[in-house]
Amino acid sequence: MAKAIRQISKSVPNPIDEQKESIATLLQAIGDNREALMTTLDIIKGLHEMGVLDAAKSMLEQREDIGAIAMQQANQTGVHNIVKNGMTAIQFVGSINPEQLQSILQGLYTGFERMLDVVKTGEQKSLIKLGSSLRDPDVKVSLTTMVEFLHGMGEAFKRENEKVN
Repeated sequence: MAKAIRQISKSVPNPIDEQKESIATLLQAIGDNREALMTTLDIIKGLHEMGVLDAAKSMLEQREDIGAIAMQQANQTGVHNIVKNGMTAIQFVGSINPEQLQSILQGLYTGFERMLDVVKTGEQKSLIKLGSSLRDPDVKVSLTTMVEFLHGMGEAFKRENEKVN
């Protein structure tokens, strides 16, 4: 049978040896990452020269006051509306088929290009030319699209009015 262990010797590390080992580890890490550390120091130097570090330090010292002001500003009615409108816009954009949105945005881009060409040249079409452009298939498609957009928008407005009344 084995002998019972009656004494447990606890090894207490020497603080001086621990400190030497820590310094050696740090020096090794500095040597291994010299380039990254030099870049970091250059960035910090640039931020210091611009005054960013002083500003950040001041903001940290005054964080309670800054936090109180931020909460007051965030609590205003306008901010609530901005957040609600932003969320509604995100939901709207999320509901659009990406291919359809791409098509619409490409149409807007092309239309703006043609509009800017007219603005640059100062070209003005006569009323007869404007009227005859209604026969152009591109103009017909665009006008039909815009009229259908107006119909849909009117339907939505009518539904909203019925909800209110």
